[in-house]
Order: sequence, then structure tokens, then C-alpha cells
Amino acid sequence: LNESIQLTSTEYGLLAGLGFTSLFCVGSLYFGSIIDDPKVRKSSTVAGTALTSLLVLALPLCNNFYDLIVVRLLTGLACSAISPAGYTWISDNCDKDEQEESNSFFSTSVYIGGGLASLAGGAATSFGWENVCYAVGAAGLGIAAAGSRYITDIQVEDDKTGVESEEQARPNITEDIQEVMSDRTAQIIYLASLFRFSAGLTIGVWAATYFKGNYPDFVTEYSAINALIVSVAGLVSASLGGTISKGLRKFEEDKGGGFDGRMWVPAVGSALGGAVWLFVVGGGSFQASMVLLTLEYLIAESWFGPTVSYLQSSTTKGGVAQGLFTVTAGLSNVSPGILGALVGTVILGNDVPLQLQDGLGWGVSGCYTVAALLFWKAGTEANQKEA
Repeated sequence: LNESIQLTSTEYGLLAGLGFTSLFCVGSLYFGSIIDDPKVRKSSTVAGTALTSLLVLALPLCNNFYDLIVVRLLTGLACSAISPAGYTWISDNCDKDEQEESNSFFSTSVYIGGGLASLAGGAATSFGWENVCYAVGAAGLGIAAAGSRYITDIQVEDDKTGVESEEQARPNITEDIQEVMSDRTAQIIYLASLFRFSAGLTIGVWAATYFKGNYPDFVTEYSAINALIVSVAGLVSASLGGTISKGLRKFEEDKGGGFDGRMWVPAVGSALGGAVWLFVVGGGSFQASMVLLTLEYLIAESWFGPTVSYLQSSTTKGGVAQGLFTVTAGLSNVSPGILGALVGTVILGNDVPLQLQDGLGWGVSGCYTVAALLFWKAGTEANQKEA
């Protein structure tokens, strides 16, 4: 698609960033405020999946950047209807002791999807990107139809009266956001998540361009290997992250320590992930870079479940909490656009323009490091609040 329409690096960054983020953020807050009603969750998920699939089918009809930006904006809105629902389902049906593992298991779908997306990128070389879009869009519509048939609405009893008044049932987005953000630990976690998402999304958008440019003889191999790394290493890391986090939380609770054990995994994972990433882009060979990329995924992708677990347990407004978390993911989409705009420009008075390798390496590593420090701070704040 990029080569077919001949997008500039700035246009490509905008499509990956603000083009998706704008309506995604607004929609996440709206849908997050209403999906605590189980009757809304199903319709929101199914409709969002169907609309996203239709928009994928529309991509081959795009002739220029302006067509694409419209499709991306609408895709952001459609995706915002899907994301928050799953985690609120988990929050309603799993007790506190199982939250980390349940959320981590659910998050493995991100890595399976990422692996399939990488395979789709490789398939585009052989079958044409238009045909890949048709196949993916059709599959998405099939999944939406299956969801409409088989997803069961969760019935949540009101243990006070059994009936909510119209006023109680009507969400107030402003008040709900204020309630969620009144927790200082949650504030820090949202900021940490912004930087952590920025690191991951910048890798997701620019890694293929970097590796295919640096190792042009391994373009086909990269698509297959990256798909395997993202899906398998990401899945393993996410699954282990929940189990390890659960053990660390119990350990800290038993010893009465000064730290919320759930935050160890995202803090340490982000710190080590940032260090390893510098070696990934500085690898002396394609093979070495792929080995290091596998290690980076195994270390860094463990953060999701523990983070969501705290946010869901910190408030009764689980949908809004997840909506705000999704907003941080949306806002982080500007990071690839920033990198795209900076590549090739002179920075800090240096006569040498920024190269993709340097920007990708130090930019991603810097985001990881800031996220690690903030997650550590959140762990200390959570403990002080409980004390």
C-alpha cells in the first residue's frame, strides 16, 4: 500500500498516528463509559468488528493520502468500540486473585494478531496487498457474525435494589473520568502506559522499514520470522507476566513490603526491554538482530496484564478505566509520526541529519526507560495508599 500510493515518511507516520488516534481517543472514552452495561458490550464489540472489517475492504479503493486518512479515522472510531469490552468482562467474572493471569491471557490475542498481520505483510508480496485486504476483511466479517451468534451477555445484579433508575443508568463521562483519575497511582500508571505504548507502537510501525532497508536480502525471511517472534514470544511473555505478577503481588502482601508487587513486572520488563532494544538495532547481522528481537519481546511484553489488573481493581468504573487506558494507546500513535517527521532532519545543531537507526534505537529505548521509572513510582505510591 505504501509503495503503491507512494506515501512520504511524514504521510505514513500521520496515517499510523494521528489519522488513527483522533477518533479512537474520543470513541474510547464514550464506549468506555457505557460498556459497564453488559447489554451494550456485545453490540459494541460486534458492530465495531464489522465496521473495522468493512473499512479494511475499502482500502483497495483508496487512490491517495486523503482517501486513506478518511478510512483510518473511521477505523480508529470502529476499534474504540471493541477494545474496552473484553477487560470489563474479565473484571466482572474473575476474582481478584485471578485478575493478572486472566488479563494476561486475554492480551495474548494482541500478539497472535500481530503475528498474523506480519504474515499478511509477507503475503502481500506474493498475492498483492489488495487481495490480502479482501481476505482479511472477509474473515473479520465472519468473526463479527460468529460473535453476534455466540457471545453471551453478562448479567450483573445490582445488589442494592436490583433495579437502576434511569438517572443511575445514564453514564456521566466527566464524573466517571474524575472518579477514575482521583487515584494517584492510576494517574502515574496511565502516564507510564503512554510511554510504554509509544515504544511498542514505534517498533511496530518502523521496524519493518528499518530491517528491510538494512537487510534487503532478507525481506521475505523477515516477514515470516517477525510473525513468529511477535506471536510466539509475545504470547509467552504476556502469559508469564500474569503468573509472575500474581506471585510477586502475593509475596509483597505476605511480607508487608513497600511496593505493589504487580508493578515489578512492567517496571523491570520495560527497563530491560529498552536496554536490549539498543542492541537489536545495532546488531551486526540479520540473524543476531532477530535473536535479540526475540529476547526483547520475551522480556518487555509481560506488562499488559498486571497493569490492567491494577486499573480495573482501583475503581468501580471499569469501563471508563479501560477506556482511558485505551486512550493512552491511541495518544501514543503520534510517536511513529514524530519519528517519521524527524528522520532526515538536523537535530540539536548537528550538521548530520537524524538516521532511522539512531532515531528508532534511542527514541524507543528512551520511552522504555521513562515507562520503567514511572511504573516503579506507581508501585511505591500504591503501597503508600494502602498503608
